[in-house]
Amino acid sequence: MDEKQHRIAFAYFLENWTFSKDSSDYLRANGEKITPEEYRSDMKGSVFCPECSTPLSRAPEIAEIFTNERTAHFRHKGTYKAIYCSLRVSRAAGLQYHSEEEARRAIQNENLVLIGGWAENPPEIRDDDDADLEFRQTQIVDPDGPMTEMPLGRHIGRTVLLPTKISSVLAICRNFDKNIHRAFYFPDSQYALHLRSILYDVTRLIDSELPERGNLYFGKIVGFSRLSHRNIIYLKVENFPELKIYTYPRFDERKKIDSESVGRVLLFYGIVSDKGEGVPRCMTTTWGQYSLLPKQYEKFLPWYTSN
Repeated sequence: MDEKQHRIAFAYFLENWTFSKDSSDYLRANGEKITPEEYRSDMKGSVFCPECSTPLSRAPEIAEIFTNERTAHFRHKGTYKAIYCSLRVSRAAGLQYHSEEEARRAIQNENLVLIGGWAENPPEIRDDDDADLEFRQTQIVDPDGPMTEMPLGRHIGRTVLLPTKISSVLAICRNFDKNIHRAFYFPDSQYALHLRSILYDVTRLIDSELPERGNLYFGKIVGFSRLSHRNIIYLKVENFPELKIYTYPRFDERKKIDSESVGRVLLFYGIVSDKGEGVPRCMTTTWGQYSLLPKQYEKFLPWYTSN
């Protein structure tokens, strides 16, 4: 997680749409989602923020003269600085909710999502022959989920009980284009952060600095092995010989993760450690801890490249 990371994963491109005159709902329904890398000079003046809908610019403006495409980004225009937008802040500081009412309003507006824990087992399905059915199950979002204790602003010193609606990484992946700009509070978190600020690229793991807390990681699958009681998913890393994610076969079968998944992106929540072996690993214990990311959303990942 990089505090200087840019928060806007994509902007809406829609010609002849005008802020403060036309409907934001129309923009979201009809606008094309474009990343900074997909921006073209003819789009200038027609790209808008996914949260506040104000016009955005691309830095740098001309993509052809930029030498590092991964650091290209969208930014708000100073003309609209009086309009609040949580995506405007450049640093990934914890989002500040100063009262229970403010936090509940953020949840109701779907700007804040709380996760108090991960589902032990998957929900029931009627037809396991449908490869896409898992991502369309309404059961993975529970409108009457359990209450979770979340701290308010870091300097307030109070916690509040708020409703939890999702308990699986699958639920995050299913609507990833919507979730990428939402704030999330995860188990053991200190405060809520935008999902894009939370996502941790496993290629950035360093031997001497393995995080002690659980994180939401992502990485490209480069191998898969079946064991008697466990499976191992191998992810691409740069500073280690390999990274092993231990999973249960029955969960992998349900998620349709196997050797054919090589090249796909995996999201998982957990603690990565080397256990004295010099090879990092994560031992998943629940169905809710990990999921494949649909291919169409891979371009929204921070630092992600297709290499």
